Amino acid sequence: MSSITLDSIIKGVEEGPIITVVTGKESVGKTYFACQSDKPIVIDLEHGAEVYDVPKIPLYGKDVVFDDCIEALRLLYTNHKKLGVKTVVVDSMDWVQKLIHKEVCKKKKVDAIEDLGWGVGYQMAASLAQDFINGLDALRQLGLDIIIICHTAVVKVDEPHLDMYEVYDLKLDRLIRNTIKEWATVVAFAEFETETRLTGEKFGQKRYKAISSGKRIMHTIPQSGFVAKSRIPIPSPIPLDWGHFKESINKARKGVTNEN
Repeated sequence: MSSITLDSIIKGVEEGPIITVVTGKESVGKTYFACQSDKPIVIDLEHGAEVYDVPKIPLYGKDVVFDDCIEALRLLYTNHKKLGVKTVVVDSMDWVQKLIHKEVCKKKKVDAIEDLGWGVGYQMAASLAQDFINGLDALRQLGLDIIIICHTAVVKVDEPHLDMYEVYDLKLDRLIRNTIKEWATVVAFAEFETETRLTGEKFGQKRYKAISSGKRIMHTIPQSGFVAKSRIPIPSPIPLDWGHFKESINKARKGVTNEN
């Protein structure tokens, strides 16, 4: 018999923890953004958080396997209160995927995941990735924010009503990439802000040049060149700053949407 009753209905805006995926080119500040979050702990697969004064679970080195990622989640699930953790950072998901591929190859005794043929290896990888996502979701249900850092790859998009085009997307297998994006509250594309400036005229035509302002920004609305999303109506772009990001979310949840 179902346990769903009238008491199961949730009313009003829910202000629970958020799942943020941060992607973008190298050295734009994805890890720095994540380490600004509220009492974070970093599952550090790239050894990229070493310069930040935050607790880390080091998962780098040739002996690290995918089971270590799962064990790290179990450790946090059991000890998050003792550790005082409020945010779990995965740096990065594409390096978790490397360990997943390694695990699949070990189980099937092949050199590369492509050797299995017919997409079998990628199906197995997606299943293992789902185990990792389930572990992260269990932490979210404890009240912890989740931040997933991911590098970018150029992906071709073929839609029925448009010509084929390319976008920056998550550097993950298609099945894993789609699952992560569907699960996330926010997918933010981070980049350096670019301004267009007039540089002169030639043959009566004005000439412009794209120049970086040096400001780090994050987009939460997709554009023609990259993927992004937000289930919460926050402005886009905004500074790549955790405090500004959370303030935008809090305002949106309270119905304040007139931020510039």
